[in-house]
Amino acid sequence: MAQKRKPSKKKPAAKRPQRKKPAKQKIQPVEEILFRVEGKMSTFGGPTDTGMSATEGLALFTPADLQDPKYSYLFLPTPPPGTTGLGRRLDPEKYYFACRWNYNDTPREFLRRALARVENPANGRAADARPVDWGPNISTGRVADLSPGLAKALGLQTDDFVRITISALRAIPVKPVKPVKPAKQAAPSIQPAAPTKPVIKQFIRSPNCSPRKVGTKIDKIVLHCTEGSLASALAEFQRTDSRKVSAHYVIDRNGDIYQMVNDADCANHCMGANNVSIGIEHVGAETDALATPQAAASAALIRWLLQEHQIPRTNIFGHDFTPGYSRPGGTSCPDKLFGPMHSQATIAAWVAANV
Repeated sequence: MAQKRKPSKKKPAAKRPQRKKPAKQKIQPVEEILFRVEGKMSTFGGPTDTGMSATEGLALFTPADLQDPKYSYLFLPTPPPGTTGLGRRLDPEKYYFACRWNYNDTPREFLRRALARVENPANGRAADARPVDWGPNISTGRVADLSPGLAKALGLQTDDFVRITISALRAIPVKPVKPVKPAKQAAPSIQPAAPTKPVIKQFIRSPNCSPRKVGTKIDKIVLHCTEGSLASALAEFQRTDSRKVSAHYVIDRNGDIYQMVNDADCANHCMGANNVSIGIEHVGAETDALATPQAAASAALIRWLLQEHQIPRTNIFGHDFTPGYSRPGGTSCPDKLFGPMHSQATIAAWVAANV
């Protein structure tokens, strides 16, 4: 019998050195800058900010946001004594700020969800902060108002330079809302165009005005009755006697609008509330109602002022009913221009129906 051969042991093949696969490079998304501003700053908000009125609100938030955990951390647990507005309720230690927004480029809802990079160019410090309001007034020469806590963290003091940037990547994601199918044959929705400033027939500058206090936000519109003719009102506002009265705008019975004081300045039209308000005089006697073209011109001007200065619709007052108005004995103005009764309820009803 033939002998079985023992199987030969094969030498293991030498292992080939494995080539390392090149690491995949992550592609960084391109940062799209939606907003950037650099310039002087100041601080605002919180219980000690007496430059804000006790009732002053915020352009980007409402009282309902106090119940939303995404936003409620920006505010103090309870309103400071004697205040009702959100501005004084801001927690000064939180990081927030205000800039002059163009809502066509950065809509309110985007800003509510956005984080900005706030930098001190002088020392390189930076922090993330939330937009909360519109401001400061352009007359201040500043580009932003920061929370006291943010300014301190960045080593900034009033009139130091700050840089603020918002990019598309810095929006805080939210759950997408399922689109609602439009009803059959429904007309396409049309977004109303932003109001434009009505035509000013003539700017007749009144000497009876002064710069607003630094950091002031215009938050009221005050409606007046001239209780006399157009000519007498224009002449009165140009006199430099002891009264030194004026108004920002005068609207004639035919709808012509005259401007006498720049919005950025104080007019002497509502004692005690001048610094935070715009005054509009309407030509008419004590028993007159608004003429039709006059009412249309007034409504158009008010709509533009609300948008331009981010004034709440609830802050349109008749002269006698304006918060802060302090003339002893009050006034009969605006009389019966806006309805049969001399009351703020009459003013509010006219605004609801026309503005």
